[in-house]
Amino acid sequence: MAAIRCAQLGLSVAAVEDDRPGGVCLNWGCIPTKALLRNAEVLHLVERAADFGISVGEVRADYAAAVKRSRGVADRMAKGVEFLFRKNKITLVPGRGMLKTPTTVLVGAHTIEARAVILATGSEPKSLPGVAIDEQVVISSNGAVRQERRPASLIVIGAGAVGVEFADVYRAYGAEVTILGALRLLVPIEDEEVSAQLARTFGGRGITIKTGVKVSAITRGGSGAVVETDAGRFEAEQVLMAVGRGAKVKDVGLEALGIAMERGFVRVSPRMETSVKGVYAIGDMAGAPLLAHKAMAEGVVAAEAIAGRDPRPVDYGNVPSCTYCRPQIASIGVSEAKARENGREITVGKSPFTASGKAVALGETEGFVKVVADTATGEILGVHILGPEATEIIHEFAVGRTLEATLEEMIHTIHAHPTLSEAAFEAMLAALGQAIHI
Repeated sequence: MAAIRCAQLGLSVAAVEDDRPGGVCLNWGCIPTKALLRNAEVLHLVERAADFGISVGEVRADYAAAVKRSRGVADRMAKGVEFLFRKNKITLVPGRGMLKTPTTVLVGAHTIEARAVILATGSEPKSLPGVAIDEQVVISSNGAVRQERRPASLIVIGAGAVGVEFADVYRAYGAEVTILGALRLLVPIEDEEVSAQLARTFGGRGITIKTGVKVSAITRGGSGAVVETDAGRFEAEQVLMAVGRGAKVKDVGLEALGIAMERGFVRVSPRMETSVKGVYAIGDMAGAPLLAHKAMAEGVVAAEAIAGRDPRPVDYGNVPSCTYCRPQIASIGVSEAKARENGREITVGKSPFTASGKAVALGETEGFVKVVADTATGEILGVHILGPEATEIIHEFAVGRTLEATLEEMIHTIHAHPTLSEAAFEAMLAALGQAIHI
């Protein structure tokens, strides 16, 4: 995104890449995992075919085929980025780059001189102290999207988005799955009601969930791994390490130039410039949230700053968070608990998908839309969605918050019927005490 926007603004651009264009998201994160989750969703739908009056024979799911399809999707998208580079006359330089000076990048034996440099090295999976990821018994999300053999049993360490998404996929394909989370809640950054209902759903699908658990050791045994915790001993064929990601900041040349760091990330200004003039940093290396869409927004800001424009800074309080397990999760703004903690007088509106005609027709009625708003002003403080296509529905609230729209203004937007988005409309009405269908 940054390279293309720079080219659009008339700059001469070279992009240094030691993998394929598209970054972590396209090659090893968002795109391949969403392809796997789609496979799991289709498998679930086929298994429910009788609900729709359709008879099928024995259902046989080929996990290796799912992984191959996933890699094919990522490959297709990477080729698309390469095409966009050619279209915008961006020079793709294969290899690993290192800053020599604020205007010089070394790539192997080659030197690239530039007026400005944008750092976008991304992130890599973390592990627990003393636990090595071997991609055999202890695997990372990077390894999980490549391995074509589905383990018979899996322990997922980490209860965030990555953990629940892979738990969803592996369980759909028949693995015995246990999630171990260090914090009190499943998907702990989400609203507590979302967490509680997702835990019930996963439990109903046979996924074992243990939260508030401290892992003390992981040892390799004859049949896989043993995980020792303060809540007992767990065994499985594989362990998926999903405890977060760390910025890739080593061997980039940051220390030699004295580029300021903060909590493991590169410190940047609202224009995405580092402490060294002319050097910019975006994406995962520039700090939380570690999301591709946040990175893309930062890339545009950096590009426009380099081109001499006055870009609007990224609004970090209005970045949607999306998790693509079944049911999906999407949120923006603060949770109900956080709003109260902040001392706001709030009103809460909630609409279950059981009241949505479209959701009933789809056979996907689990979940709800929850709106948290300021009682006096109608300002939308937070929105939390659990349910079908939650990750698509969230954007009307993102737009509303960008435009500083109130609930009273938002409810005058006519929502087409029947659509899943009507649940968003109904939740806003409920927050104003005007709910029609609940």
